[in-house]
Amino acid sequence: MTKLRCTVERITFQNPENGYSVLRVSSPEFRDLVTVVGNLAGVSVGSVLLVEGDWKTDPKYGHQFSAER
Repeated sequence: MTKLRCTVERITFQNPENGYSVLRVSSPEFRDLVTVVGNLAGVSVGSVLLVEGDWKTDPKYGHQFSAER
């Protein structure tokens, strides 16, 4: 499992029923914004997160970090 420390820059999607979220985040490890997906209920823009998960490539949405914790 990989750890990613990041700051939420934009919330692309957030399901209030189950907490599934699609976030665009900045991280010192990357020059461009990164997409993080997962159950991230209650997260707001400006939040600093330390998420654990794995990188995956979605056929429709491309390279993203799938947060498990």
